[in-house]
Amino acid sequence: MTTVDSRWVWLAIAMALSSVATLAVAQPKSGLAALDANDDGAISRQEALTAQKRAFERLDKDGDGVVTRSEYDESAASSPDDKDSDAQKRVAAARDAWFGNLDGDDSGDISQSEYQSAMTPYFGRLDTDDNGVIDGTELRAGFARPKR
Repeated sequence: MTTVDSRWVWLAIAMALSSVATLAVAQPKSGLAALDANDDGAISRQEALTAQKRAFERLDKDGDGVVTRSEYDESAASSPDDKDSDAQKRVAAARDAWFGNLDGDDSGDISQSEYQSAMTPYFGRLDTDDNGVIDGTELRAGFARPKR
């Protein structure tokens, strides 16, 4: 399995909590509300698991229960618009590393159980007070850029 640096860990969090979680950085209420099915102001572990299932289903374009490399690449963020080949190489390397991390059995595709196994640990990383839910403060802190 490939090791990924911490910048890409936060990308996994976004995937794990569904693409709408990225809105939480700029608009915490709308991003949190999109995942908060019971409107209690926080994301429970069950709500996160439901979001993971929906995210996997969006990746699995043909609905066959696995995400192929082509489905993954099709769903991945586009390469930088600039023609900087180094930037494009970094994005490609990150995609390769993530696919490798998600494909736990090195089969060449990602099953739903592999996806969930890879994504689930990030809930605990975001739930910094260990109360079983992620609130807006924890979500914003999880997406904050590390200080250099």
